[in-house]
Amino acid sequence: MTATTGPAFPFPPGPEGTVPPEYARLLAEDPVSEVRLADGSRIWLVTRHEDVRTVLDGGRFSRHRAATLPGAGFGRSQGPGIVDLDPPEHGRLRGPVVAAFGASRTARFAPRIEAAAEAVLDRLPAGAGTVDLVQAYTAPFAGRVTCEFLGLPGERWQEVTSDVELLLLPRGATEQALKEARGRLGQVLDDLLAARRAEPGDSVTDTLLGAAELTDDDRRLLLHGLIISGFITIRDLLARHLFGVLSSPGLAARLRDDPAVLPSAVQELLRYYPSSNDGLLRVATEDVVLSGRRIAAGDAVLPLVSAASRDPAVFTDPGVLDIDRVADRGIAFGAGAHACPATGLAVTELTVGIGRLLAAFPHVALAVRPDEVEHSSELLPLGIRSLPVVPGPRR
Repeated sequence: MTATTGPAFPFPPGPEGTVPPEYARLLAEDPVSEVRLADGSRIWLVTRHEDVRTVLDGGRFSRHRAATLPGAGFGRSQGPGIVDLDPPEHGRLRGPVVAAFGASRTARFAPRIEAAAEAVLDRLPAGAGTVDLVQAYTAPFAGRVTCEFLGLPGERWQEVTSDVELLLLPRGATEQALKEARGRLGQVLDDLLAARRAEPGDSVTDTLLGAAELTDDDRRLLLHGLIISGFITIRDLLARHLFGVLSSPGLAARLRDDPAVLPSAVQELLRYYPSSNDGLLRVATEDVVLSGRRIAAGDAVLPLVSAASRDPAVFTDPGVLDIDRVADRGIAFGAGAHACPATGLAVTELTVGIGRLLAAFPHVALAVRPDEVEHSSELLPLGIRSLPVVPGPRR
């Protein structure tokens, strides 16, 4: 796929962290469109909800073949992970991960998520000064929860996650620097496996150790991906969602005064402020027709989850943030075999992260205009570089 025709992708983002405006045009006029990447190669973009689910759900698209494609923007510098595999190898590794993130463990762990939020909030300076919520709240909260769920002390979050962003977004880093970062993270994982063997407990790592079908190489691969996704995803999603709450008139007060609304609010925030613009590249393994467009076997296809979450055929007034919406067709965490197995944990973290901040600092407010907040525009992940707020008095 070396043709250079078609518009350049990715598209410019929308204002204030919203999805690219071009997605609305594609949904209406060209739901399966050919675009050109920076290296000149071409891929298909799929935007409609039904078509995106077909790509995510079906067995006619290979994630493994896509993960090994050359080209700019789709490499995985952190090394291969479970999301890069196809059945049956993917299923062999996914089963223990699903067991590790079961609903019962998430429920048992909920008090520790709340305690992690409180521990971070205790260090957040109250008053009229400006605080960056990413550095002071969303990063340490996500880091502590990720570490503790895997069986590491929460206080080690900075050490454990120090190389995570470099591996996910190298931004010109040398191969030697990436090799050293992978080595440091690998040592953390070796030490974690040894520690949990010596002193078993109820962590995700303990569950993986109890899965006889896994080798230690499998466990390292899985833990590697869990640290990266657990930290970066929640850090950035929570920052984006807090921006949405604080920039929407009256929304913070409503969630503060009626915490029962938080779960539905989180589902709508996930639709409106997704963690990424894509659902991971695939390669068609046979000819497929989507919205009347033929995709040939061997073509690369990118299912745009964020575009599908704005599909007017599924969501009324999709460009409006409406926490009373019943978003029961949301695909923020994917669908099919590659759907995130830790969705329950992520939703709990986001719910607790928003609710605890508003309870502790009921008058927290943005310190700048919403259009002055700097959002990142990478395909994966989407985030906020800095979220300046004035916390106000602590309750």
